[in-house]
Amino acid sequence: MGWLTGRVVLVTGSSRGIGRAVVLEAARRGARGVVVNYVSRRDAAEKVAEEARRIGADAVVVGGDVSRWEDAERLVKAAVERWGRLDVVVNNAGILRPKLFEEMAPGDWEREMAVNFFGALNVAKAALPHLTKTRGVIVNIASVLGLRPEPWASHYSASKAALIAWSIAAAKELAEKGVRVIAVAPGGVDTDMAREWGDLDWVEEEIPLKRLARPEEVARLVMDAVENPYVTGDVLTISGGLL
Repeated sequence: MGWLTGRVVLVTGSSRGIGRAVVLEAARRGARGVVVNYVSRRDAAEKVAEEARRIGADAVVVGGDVSRWEDAERLVKAAVERWGRLDVVVNNAGILRPKLFEEMAPGDWEREMAVNFFGALNVAKAALPHLTKTRGVIVNIASVLGLRPEPWASHYSASKAALIAWSIAAAKELAEKGVRVIAVAPGGVDTDMAREWGDLDWVEEEIPLKRLARPEEVARLVMDAVENPYVTGDVLTISGGLL
């Protein structure tokens, strides 16, 4: 049995893509309970929860926009009320709306920061009292674009760079409380959000392995890091050789 056996895991933005894969990987590794979060696709979130139950974990579906403090609190409360504890938070909720900077309005970058950066802080802050009790783990799903910014995504790149910086600083602060903080920075991943860029053949050509990552490959790295007690303050890339 691994570290995750009997633990409770909250994954934001988990109705699809990387978040869905993380929920199912946690269930496979023996998690007692998983919180599946969605903003608008409850039907998809319910399917993920049912998949987790078939694997063997209890699951609860909770809607909420992590950029809103009260929603972040509600996600954490759902876990604690159902299982009496919270061990792992995976901040995966994110948005990417490709646009050139000169074409952006203030609302464009404000929304990227609100979800991708401040949303992660909201959930981490709400969860911290419980994670301190369980000597838990915060995993922030960042991006290679936070380390290697690209055109059409300056706002997204900035939000993920901020998330990486906060992860490193928070890991140093929270180590004395027994709470670990990790950033995972995927490169191109075959998800619905990535497909918003359109045709991704040009991305695959830049990747030495010549393909996008599968969400399940990212999820395995996330859970490997969670189960390794010496991983904190680290930025773990999974880019197929891109970075």
